[in-house]
Amino acid sequence: MKQIRPDYYDHFSCTADQCPITCCQEWKISVDDHTNNCWKKLAPPTDTIPAKTRLSAYTTFKDGTRVIALDQNHRCPFLSENKLCKLVLEHGDQVLSETCQVFPRETHTFDTHEEQSLMPCCPAVIDLWRNCETLHFPKVSDLCSPAASDALLFSLRSRLIALIQRPDRTPSQALMECFYILRELYHQDNWDTGTLEDYFSEQTLSELHEAVLSAAPALEDTIIEDNEILQDLAVNYQKEGLYQSYLTPVLAQAERLADAYGTAALSDQWKNFNHVWEEFHPLLKNVLANELFSDLLIPGGNLESMIIQMQWLALEYAAVRQSLFLTWLEHGNEKLPYENVRDYLVIIMRMTGYDEDDIYEYLENSFEELVWEWGYFALVVC
Repeated sequence: MKQIRPDYYDHFSCTADQCPITCCQEWKISVDDHTNNCWKKLAPPTDTIPAKTRLSAYTTFKDGTRVIALDQNHRCPFLSENKLCKLVLEHGDQVLSETCQVFPRETHTFDTHEEQSLMPCCPAVIDLWRNCETLHFPKVSDLCSPAASDALLFSLRSRLIALIQRPDRTPSQALMECFYILRELYHQDNWDTGTLEDYFSEQTLSELHEAVLSAAPALEDTIIEDNEILQDLAVNYQKEGLYQSYLTPVLAQAERLADAYGTAALSDQWKNFNHVWEEFHPLLKNVLANELFSDLLIPGGNLESMIIQMQWLALEYAAVRQSLFLTWLEHGNEKLPYENVRDYLVIIMRMTGYDEDDIYEYLENSFEELVWEWGYFALVVC
């Protein structure tokens, strides 16, 4: 089967013990059945705490999935003090579960091809994208021949990626325009290549851009909504004691921020922050473009599922930006270091790495309508 991947894919390299946010801590590490069966026959490294007779004894079930049982500090028991994997040191890479072997790589298998990409919940991936002026993604139509209906969806995805990457759009503006087009197509009974040509013509996009600029919601409304979104996404992780060094300070600041609602100072701070935020627009566009390539159109997906994935991406973007706004406030409105941006991108993406069913469940439980109105989407990302 044909495999396609972005241009950056083969340039990734794990930084191992130099990683600032190891994937062996504060995260579910799945153990597939084949690996678990092998682990039943293997003794753990002698310095593993607590001492057990077989590797399989270090697994447990969480949310219906077999995972490695983390220690009291939420670390993998096989993570050494110098942040290397004891299993690899003793047995080699082949002893690892599939999750550990492939992370942060991701593969989606369609009828005609496989798509490979990298996930943004790894610091080395963010570092890689930071050093890319722009990311390049293959067009499915140039490499294989999907069914007509699927070909339309792949074409739509490619055009949305190109819109996200436009230099004359901010990430927020591009997201709002992408969602508008998705909703318009969703409410049409029939659309084809000609429809896409019309929606993505330079004249139509120019008119849409002007309309989006004129319909922007009030700044304070966005600040308030994004504050609540971040708190809601973080609540379960707070209960479990995960990501505390990142979540505790920003959530405390989020509580204090409520006292400033309705003041001119808050709007001024938001505007000043966004001037600082602009420095990272190229990186953010790379992150968003990659997420559109890897998650907007999933195997078996349709226009509704693309809309749902776009809404989820809006929540992720809002939570990242709000976390960094709160961090910026916490540190006295100083310059925003790249390391802060990278770390919160990684942490929020790990927190929101839901399966499709879980995304649907979250949205259905949290919002009145599964498919949002454009105005609410704009409120979230503006």
